[in-house]
Amino acid sequence: MKTAIVSNVITSPLKKHIELKEYDLNTIFQVLNSKINEDILIILFDYKFFFLNFVNDEAYNRISLLKQAIKIFRKNNKAKIILSNIAKSFTDINSMLNIKEFQKLLQLNTEINNIANEISDVMILNIFNLHLKIGDQNFYNMKNGYLFQTPFTKVAFEGIAKEISNLIELIDIKRIKVIAVDADNTLWGGIVGEDGIDGIMIDENYPGIIYKYFQEFLKYLKESGIVLTLVSKNNENDVKEVFESKQLPLKWEDFIVHKINWNPKSESLKEIANTINVSTDAILFIDDNLYEIEEVKRFDYKVFHFDTKNLFQTIQNLENLNDIKTFTITDEDLKKNQMYKANLKRSELLKEVNSMDDFLKSLDMEIKVSKNDKTHLKRITQLINKTNQFNLTTKRYNESEVEEMMDKYEVYDFTLKDKFGDFGIIGIAIIKGNVIDTFLLSCRALGRKVEDFILATIKKDDLIGIYIPTKKNQQTIDFYKDKSNKIENKNNIIYFYLDIQKIKKPTFIKES
Repeated sequence: MKTAIVSNVITSPLKKHIELKEYDLNTIFQVLNSKINEDILIILFDYKFFFLNFVNDEAYNRISLLKQAIKIFRKNNKAKIILSNIAKSFTDINSMLNIKEFQKLLQLNTEINNIANEISDVMILNIFNLHLKIGDQNFYNMKNGYLFQTPFTKVAFEGIAKEISNLIELIDIKRIKVIAVDADNTLWGGIVGEDGIDGIMIDENYPGIIYKYFQEFLKYLKESGIVLTLVSKNNENDVKEVFESKQLPLKWEDFIVHKINWNPKSESLKEIANTINVSTDAILFIDDNLYEIEEVKRFDYKVFHFDTKNLFQTIQNLENLNDIKTFTITDEDLKKNQMYKANLKRSELLKEVNSMDDFLKSLDMEIKVSKNDKTHLKRITQLINKTNQFNLTTKRYNESEVEEMMDKYEVYDFTLKDKFGDFGIIGIAIIKGNVIDTFLLSCRALGRKVEDFILATIKKDDLIGIYIPTKKNQQTIDFYKDKSNKIENKNNIIYFYLDIQKIKKPTFIKES
C-alpha cells in the first residue's frame, strides 16, 4: 500500500523503518483539503498542534477544525487515515495540578478518538499509550523539539513506526471471534487433578499472579467482544470446583461453552465451532501443551502456545498478537457474548419441537429494515468484508465506498431479534438501479428464511439478481433460481431476471 505522512513535526526518521511519502511540514489542513494518490495517510501530531499553554478552548477549536477537514478529505479520497492522538509531559510542581492537566489531556484524546468513531476509515495511532510505555525521558527530546522541530527521540520513532506497521497489518487481518483456552497450567499454575484445589497457583505471589493477570486479560478481551470457551482434558467436577472455591477474575459463566472431557481437543473445538456457528479460522486455541497445539494445528485453527517456562514473555507475546486486535468495535461486537448465550437457548428449543417450521414460528422473529442509514456504516462494512458463505457476489467495499453508495443507490440493512435476544444487523442488500449488487446474510441467521424476507422487502419490477461463484458461496447458487423468469451466464457471472410474483415474504417473520 502507498503510504504518506503529514505532521507538524519533522518525521524523516520514520523513513528508516517505513516506506512513505512525506508532505511538507505544517501542511496538515492543506493536505486534508486536497486529493491524494496514496492508500493510507498518516497524520502525526505533537501536542503543540493543538495548544502551547494547554488552553482548552484553543485545543477544542483546533480539534473541531481538524474534524471538519477530515470530513472534507473523506468525501474526496478513499485513502484510510491513521490519526495520532497526543501525549505531553508535565512539569512536576504540584500533584493536584498534574492530575488536572492529565485529565484535560484525556479529554482531548477522547475528542480525537470520537473523530475515528464518527468518520469512516479512520484509525487511531495511540501515541498517548506509547508515551506511557516508553517513558517521558525516552520519548521526548526538548532541545531537538525546539531547535529542529523533532521532539521525538530515536526510541520514540522506532515505537511509532512499529505501531503504524501494526495498524497497516490490521487492515487485512480478520479478528478472531472465539478464544478456546485450556485450564491446567494455562488458566492457573499446576494440575488440579494432581495438586488439588489448594495446590494450584493463582494468587498475589509469583507465578500465581501472572496466571491471575492472564485471566484478567481474557476478561478484558471478552468485554471487547471476543467469546471465551473452555477446553480441557480433565474431570469436569474438578475444574468446576476451582471456579466455585477460588476467587478468580474469570467465572464459570464467563465461558459460553465448556468442553471438559478426554477427547482429542480438535474434536472439542469442532463441537464448539458447530455449537456457536463460527468457522475454524475464527477460533484461537491457547494451551501450554505443545502436543495439543500440534494436534489442533492440523485442522487450521489459530493457536497460541502458553509457554509456562517464560510467563512474562508469553503474556507480552499474547498482548502483541494482532489476531486479537481491531481498530473498529461495533455495538454488535460488544453484544457477542449475549448473542451466543441466546443461541444456545435456541438450540435447546430446537430439540423440544416437532419440526423446523414449528421451531421458526416459536421464535417470534422480528426484523427492522433500514435504508441508507449512515449510523450503521461500520457494521455494514464489517459484514461486507467478512461474510463469505451466504454472499451472492462477495464484493468487498470500504466504509467510504459504502457511504458513497448510500448517496447514490439503495443500501439496505436488516436487524433481527427473537424472543431470546437481539442479533443486531445480520443482512445487507445493495441495489444499483435494478441490479442487486450485494446480497449477504450473516451465518448466525442462516436457516431462518431471513433471506426470503430480505428479498421480498427489496423486490421491485425488473429486478436482476447476480451470482458470482467463489469457493465458499456455492450454497447460494440456486437462491434466485426458483424466483426467476430468465437466467443468463455471462463471463462466469449468472444473471437472474426475477419474477416479483414468485417472491414471497415468510409469514412467521414480522417487520418491526
